[in-house]
Amino acid sequence: METDEAELAALEEEAAALEARAARRGGLPGARRALLVQGPLVALLACVLLLVGHVGRGDASAATASPAKLALLSPYLDPPKQASGPVEAYLSLRNGGGSADRLLDVSTPWATTVRLVDGSGRTQPWIGVPADATLSLHPGGLHLELSGLRRTPALHDVIQLDLTFAQSGTVHVWAPVGPANSLTVEEVMHAMDYMDRLPPQK
Repeated sequence: METDEAELAALEEEAAALEARAARRGGLPGARRALLVQGPLVALLACVLLLVGHVGRGDASAATASPAKLALLSPYLDPPKQASGPVEAYLSLRNGGGSADRLLDVSTPWATTVRLVDGSGRTQPWIGVPADATLSLHPGGLHLELSGLRRTPALHDVIQLDLTFAQSGTVHVWAPVGPANSLTVEEVMHAMDYMDRLPPQK
């Protein structure tokens, strides 16, 4: 009996000592206070990590998108209506890549100025070419306008056009004066012999 009481007293003393140590360390109330303070911070940190992960995945998918891949199709110029007036040029811009591009500038040895013009005649600073799409420059819509002509193009002349894109750089194309797709390989090869300069008059 006395032994049981002694053991019980020893256990009570050990329990009191444990409670005292817990009190000195902050105890359970301290732990609860820490959780109350840190809980919202942990939740906020989790949200930030989720957002960063989402943005990172977006950047990765953008980085893996294929670059713009341009093809210039069916270029041609209208025969000039008057000797000193501007000449309009048309073509289709096919972008087979996964990234958009922009047509920023056009030049030619045949004219001092080439403008990017919309259907109402207003000059455009650039023309967007969406990814995996075809943009058509056509009469009554977006088109190119050559002015300050160094020589008036005649029917069946072959005109060099240099189109500069934001992503794809400068692309050269040769356009007939007259119907689209009327050039022969021999005519293009002959025109390339006079690249960046006016060919001799016929």
